[in-house]
Amino acid sequence: MRTLTTLGVLIAAVIIWAALPGEPGPYPRIALICAAAAGLASLAQLALTGVPLADRPISSIPERIFERLLIGIRTIPWAEILIVAVLALEVHHAARAWHTGVLGVALLGYLFAVHLAETTARLTVLRPQLPLLAAGIGLLALAVAAAAVPTLPSGSTSAIVRIVAIAAAIVAGVLVVPVWLHSQRER
Repeated sequence: MRTLTTLGVLIAAVIIWAALPGEPGPYPRIALICAAAAGLASLAQLALTGVPLADRPISSIPERIFERLLIGIRTIPWAEILIVAVLALEVHHAARAWHTGVLGVALLGYLFAVHLAETTARLTVLRPQLPLLAAGIGLLALAVAAAAVPTLPSGSTSAIVRIVAIAAAIVAGVLVVPVWLHSQRER
């Protein structure tokens, strides 16, 4: 129950972050409705994982409807639908790289939370992937900084941002290559 509550708060935060500031028009409203429905269905999918399906040859119409609904909730990829809807919401905003970067980190956290809830694994399962996660978040920060470079005034500030971006790319490569080589040797 605590996991579902935490995941519900994370889903609400991601949808609100992507929806604000609101844009007028039908497309953002449709994306918001789809994101909210997918978020609720994602929570329902996780809550109903332990509910068994009736294995009777003859069942009543309400039981068959419930079984079909349960199968639909369990098989549709609600997490992916939520991500697409949230990204559709984000597209309708003015270009703000930092806003999209924070949304990217929040969506990554959401995907990990869903994965951990589905598999009932502990957070320590992700320890071998920490260098890759750090590299991915570093590259996300690099992308946000690169998007902000054209808005900076020319001169020393712009040069410093470019040097930091190059250093971040090098650090990300240094973190990823050993992990990748180790995974290639194990195959």
